[in-house]
Amino acid sequence: MSRLLARLDHELAGCRDPLRRAELAAERACHLARVGDIAGAQNVAAQLRRDHGDGRASRIAVRIMLLEGLILFFDNMDPAAADRILRAHTVAMAWRHDDLIRLTASWLAHMHFVLGDFGAMVQALGACFDRPGACIEASSRVCVVVGTAHQFAGDAQAARPWYERARREAITLGDDATIGALVFNRPAMSLVTLRLDALYGRLDADELRMAAIGVESAWAYCLGAHQYSLMQLMRVCRARIAMLSGEPERAVVLFDELLQPQDTRFGFHADRLVPEIERAACLAAAGRVHDARIAFEALDPSLYVQLAVEDRLLFLLQYAALSQALGRPEQAAEWAGALAEVRGRYDSEIDRLKTALAGLSLSRLAA
Repeated sequence: MSRLLARLDHELAGCRDPLRRAELAAERACHLARVGDIAGAQNVAAQLRRDHGDGRASRIAVRIMLLEGLILFFDNMDPAAADRILRAHTVAMAWRHDDLIRLTASWLAHMHFVLGDFGAMVQALGACFDRPGACIEASSRVCVVVGTAHQFAGDAQAARPWYERARREAITLGDDATIGALVFNRPAMSLVTLRLDALYGRLDADELRMAAIGVESAWAYCLGAHQYSLMQLMRVCRARIAMLSGEPERAVVLFDELLQPQDTRFGFHADRLVPEIERAACLAAAGRVHDARIAFEALDPSLYVQLAVEDRLLFLLQYAALSQALGRPEQAAEWAGALAEVRGRYDSEIDRLKTALAGLSLSRLAA
């Protein structure tokens, strides 16, 4: 059991105030959702809805909605998660619960980052800065989001102090889920850059080796900490490491295992599209040209518009390369205009993200 759960259990055991007990139970269940105990979190959410679903206790109402949003997100990355957390944030704002305003805003920013809406992410984070008094539960999440965004934008150096503070605060809280996210996010974000570099023909072997070590370290940590919510995403990372490392046969096996359950999600968008085309590319690289053509023809490239901007670029670059490899240059030409537009948009989005992040500093986040 994590120190966070032990602390909450100890407080619950000595608490006689029913409203405070309900809030502690919701906080505990949020942690369960974050580590992948979805059934446990759902049971608590249902009980809290039965006992406090009338909304008269505003703090509990916020905690319930946040809990429901996190269940939706960590269970299967349901797009409805962002709306549920936005509702929690709106209620917290209406009742001026300062700590819950920050906490819900930090998770709302996380959802917007996953959605690829960086402007909304930064706007949500605004509620967390320049406020008196510390809220470590919120600030650790803010630091994870900002650090991850810096790394996504290609500035690992700028990400480092945010990650370091997030780690310190997670240790203080005994929050294994945040530590697991930190261990995972670094190699996961580097894989976005590495996949783009590979498609541009400039893959750095040393960076790939470090990402591979990072993914395996995250895998070992999460297994040891009984944190299962990230396992699906780490399996995707393992498949992509094999793909980039020149092991297409192994990558195909890993992608097949991932894609076999038809209801499994990998993001808020047309999230299966990118691993499906990566699988097709691995089939071609493994010499299974007939199977690659079948997989390629099964793709609907028009779905790329549902992807986040980085996945749009990755998909269209991979589609162009695979079209050429399979002797279908006319299909690459058909989508050349879309690729040029997405490439320009990706560059401008990254520039805007860097500018927005430059306006955030740790000194503005109460410690």
